[in-house]
Amino acid sequence: MARIDEGAAGAGNRPLDLSGDSPELIAFGLLRYLAQLEQQESRQAGMTKTFDRKWMLDAYAECLEAAKGQRKLSVEPAAVPRMSGRGVKAK
Repeated sequence: MARIDEGAAGAGNRPLDLSGDSPELIAFGLLRYLAQLEQQESRQAGMTKTFDRKWMLDAYAECLEAAKGQRKLSVEPAAVPRMSGRGVKAK
């Protein structure tokens, strides 16, 4: 069983218990890891990323394709979070 701790910023501030190894669960875990990694990198660069609904859904779809072994690399990434902060213009 996977236990995902939402932390202070999580929905309801409670751990999320998930079990299994379905592609959907793997994709969800990958999505959470990528969002945390990108948020950490943006903080280190002095920027703020906005993970809006479109980003979340596009990124999850890409993670699900990867979990199923069906991800095709493209020239332009499918999910790009918006950035704002020092030296970055908001879109």
